Amino acid sequence: MKTVLAIDDDKTTLGILESQLNSLGYRVVTERSSVRGVEIAKEFPPDVILLDLNMPVMGGFEVMSALRREKQTKGVPVIMLTVNKDKETVVEAMRHGAIDYIVKPYNVDKLNLKIKAAINYGGAKKQQNTDVFIEITRKGEMGVITMTGGIRDKGVQNDVKTVFNQFFMKQVHGKPVILDIKGMNDFNGDDVKELIRILAMFADSKIMIVTGKHYGTIVSSSDLEDSVELFLSYGDLELALN
Repeated sequence: MKTVLAIDDDKTTLGILESQLNSLGYRVVTERSSVRGVEIAKEFPPDVILLDLNMPVMGGFEVMSALRREKQTKGVPVIMLTVNKDKETVVEAMRHGAIDYIVKPYNVDKLNLKIKAAINYGGAKKQQNTDVFIEITRKGEMGVITMTGGIRDKGVQNDVKTVFNQFFMKQVHGKPVILDIKGMNDFNGDDVKELIRILAMFADSKIMIVTGKHYGTIVSSSDLEDSVELFLSYGDLELALN
């Protein structure tokens, strides 16, 4: 049974979350104090954390920063639960360590899907080889390309040449491709140009990019082809595919 830690200063929200998630088969721990929520996460690391953004004493951004500083909690996926709808707030939360978000009031089925996606991401992250900058997996008929590091760094460039070889490109030709770049280092304009150069290698494919914190930089620095679709989080992508 997977454990969800919900941190929110609103008692009613926590009560609803606990009831809904219990019925879906999760073990649920709730906490109204953000400070205590961090301590609970350190003592008993959950599989995923649902975190309100606007809280007294210690806000959501501060909580995420605190979680990322601790060895026990830095790998726990955090989903931001908020009334804020603007993408700027979401991207800023992802810069602080959130991997997904859901806006209140929410649909419980969508929340469940995002929780599952976050838990799967957390599990894959633990198994990731830190010496490999590009990893290939599959999701049905789609290839999933996960990239880490700096996109113009030597290690990434070497992996681009090695992984995106003639055999691999023939396998994905004309098929949908998911490109997960949310774990990469911060982007600037030159990094976006390099991303576009890499995307050109998949010109015959429908490309879905999970951008995370890079969303704003990519949108403001490029004019992407119609065959490229951007998603803020893996949960958003899952919702689009289901």
